[in-house]
Amino acid sequence: MRARLVLLISLSLGLAGGAAFMTQAWLKSEQQPQAKPSPQRPEPKQLTAKVRVAAHELAAGTILKPEDLRWQAWPEDGIAESYVVKGRNPDRPELQGAVVRQGLTAGEPITEQRVVRPGDRGFLAAMLKPGHRAITVPVNRASGLSGLIFPGDRVDLVLTHTVSGEQNVTGAPRRVSETVLSDVRVLALDQRTGSTGEDGDRQVAKTATLELTPKEVEKVSLAQRLGTLSLSLRPVARNAEEAPSDDNFTVDSQVSSIVRVPRRDDDGDGNAGPSVQVVRGGKTSKTQVSED
Repeated sequence: MRARLVLLISLSLGLAGGAAFMTQAWLKSEQQPQAKPSPQRPEPKQLTAKVRVAAHELAAGTILKPEDLRWQAWPEDGIAESYVVKGRNPDRPELQGAVVRQGLTAGEPITEQRVVRPGDRGFLAAMLKPGHRAITVPVNRASGLSGLIFPGDRVDLVLTHTVSGEQNVTGAPRRVSETVLSDVRVLALDQRTGSTGEDGDRQVAKTATLELTPKEVEKVSLAQRLGTLSLSLRPVARNAEEAPSDDNFTVDSQVSSIVRVPRRDDDGDGNAGPSVQVVRGGKTSKTQVSED
């Protein structure tokens, strides 16, 4: 009887100890934070195509040149129909020579809606900078530098004309050449905005279209009435310290040493200078007076 009681007590203690151990283990497992599954990283997009983009910032009115364009790797699912993709749409004309209609940032894809091509309606207007106008002046082989000026070059406008005697201090007609405008951009030659003609050869233009401010347009329109306009090509390398000169004209006597500088009181016989009339016994004579 006593042995049975001892056995029951031992069994009860064992069951109680096991239950306590299991309860403690369960509480510890509940207190420990459960490990969260690591989020899966999205797979990088495959850059399988190349898109034509701006190589640097391009302002509106810029004529696109090869150095303004580059190919940029682009995700296939991000290509719009208007993008220029390398190896696709071979019939689509090149962007070189087109004009930027709206400004582009570096790396921005160039679409057909952002440029205007030569021959398209509004092409010349797209080339103009804000606040500027276009005017066409006649040129010839001499005044147009024999076809060595191309669209995009910058020139000076030189006017050669004759000043009547009533319009200058000498009282005699003078021939004058003067620079009326400086650093003017050439937009087109004849109807060409490229550097060569249709056959690829250099052509001598008969007209030049220039980009000017409204006030400069008025000056050029009047200058064409006064005499002959010539174009003087400026260098590509700009000199930031170059300042406009006050002596921007040349008269005939500065070119030829034979041309004499007339005076307003010249008597026509080569006797220039102030003079007085002397009356002696009813006779009148003119005597030159030295300015000294």
